[in-house]
This record gives sequence, C-alpha cells and structure tokens, in this order.
Amino acid sequence: MGSRAQMYKYEFGWVGDNKWRLQIWMCETYAPLLKEYLPGIELDFKDGLKGTCTAILSLTREEEQEVRKLLDVFKNHVLLKKSDNIETYFGDELDHCFALDYNLCEDFITKEVGYTRCGNLEHKAKENQDTEARAQLVEVLANLCEIHPVYRRAVIIIPIPPNPSKTFHLPVELAKELAAKTGKRNGTALIRKVRETPKLQDLPLAEKLTTLRGAIEITGDIEEKSVILLDDLYQSGSTMWTAAKLLKEKGASRVLGLACVKSWRDTDNQ
Repeated sequence: MGSRAQMYKYEFGWVGDNKWRLQIWMCETYAPLLKEYLPGIELDFKDGLKGTCTAILSLTREEEQEVRKLLDVFKNHVLLKKSDNIETYFGDELDHCFALDYNLCEDFITKEVGYTRCGNLEHKAKENQDTEARAQLVEVLANLCEIHPVYRRAVIIIPIPPNPSKTFHLPVELAKELAAKTGKRNGTALIRKVRETPKLQDLPLAEKLTTLRGAIEITGDIEEKSVILLDDLYQSGSTMWTAAKLLKEKGASRVLGLACVKSWRDTDNQ
C-alpha cells in the first residue's frame, strides 16, 4: 500500500448456521491486519477480482460484533504508513498508526475544497481553543481506542510535546481528556521538548528531521509499556516517527500512532 489507505467498501453478512461471509476490498492491505488484530478468529481469505478477497467465518455473536467494529475502523478512519520519503530514515518504530480523517476533502461535483467534519473540529479546537470541538474530538478518539483491540490494550497516552514557551497545545489537552475518558494513564509528563523548534510545516523533510534531532526527550519509565502517541495533525509523519523512535529506544513494547487528522495532500512529504 501507499502511505495512507481507507477501506471504501466491505460486505459482511450472515449465511446461516453461525457462519458469516466477509468480502473486503484492498485485500492486500487489510487482510493481514484483520488476522493480526483478531488472532482468535480463523480468517482464511480466498483471493477474488480487483483486489478483493472473501472468507467464510464461524463466529459467536461477540466475535461477529468485534469483526464488524474493526471493519468500521478501517472504513471510517485513515490507516497511515511510512511514505517513501521517510522510509530511509525509520524502521518499525510505529507499530500502527491511524488518523480519524483527512483535514480537507474535495467536493465530488463542485471540486471545491473544504474541511471534513474532523478537520473542522481540529481547526476550531486548535485555532480557537474551542472546548466543545475538543470534546467532540475526544469522543471520536475514545471510540476508536475502545473498538480497536490493539489500541484498547494500550496503557498510556503520550502527546507530541509542545515547545517550552507554548501555553496552549492541543495534543496535551486531548491526551489529558482522552486518558480520563478511556481510563488510560495520561503520559504528558513522560515526554518533553528540551528546546524551541521552528514551525515544521513549511520545511523540507530533511530539514524537519534535522530540526527535531535532539529536541525531544523521554523523561519517564515506559519500559515494556504499550503506548498511544497522540498528535492533532499528521503531515509528513516526521514528528510522530521521531517521537516513536525515542519511545522504542526507551523500551516501549508497542507504539501506536493516533492523529486527529491527516493532511489532505502528501506534497509536504518531500
């Protein structure tokens, strides 16, 4: 797959005698993830046409609900991987990474570009410090953390840290509220920026990575812990992957990226 994917379609229905027929599109991307995330369910996919595959599943009612919820994660949210441009700089520091949605979308008919629902919420929560928008983002983030089996098992939520001079930082506020809502530990105190860095958005990728080198420090014990690394915007991925690398070096057993939105274009990944 490329650096991002979203399952646009699946078919999942009962065929009788506790058996269900599951057909998914983008099979090469999502069949391995279903097998990884649901190891207790036998998923024997048979390849079909145009990137589809099909499996007949014997499921309990609880297993059927688990499969359906995970499929909805794939359909409603954006799966993120390393772009080709950052491939040479990082390994497997991020075990998995999702964004709730893109920040922008193009109208199919008018071709006008505007905010998605989550993009609008992220904009209001960040630029206007809108508490209601932030609460709605937390609700969607918490829902993903609850229904995704791997994110559900994570124990700490760690935000991408702000510059030392910053008085308001959306990822910190989200981490605090998301931890309270999910019962996970708020790991804000476990990471910090040790120096100011300029805004990375308009920098070439190589300069972003140079700027981040030595700027972030892990300050607490995350040995053998499964961590959710939280940011508001995933652009090139340079900040998320840099922080994930530091967490893995400090002994985190698993680092799961989670962003409110992914930038609509990938031109920032140059």
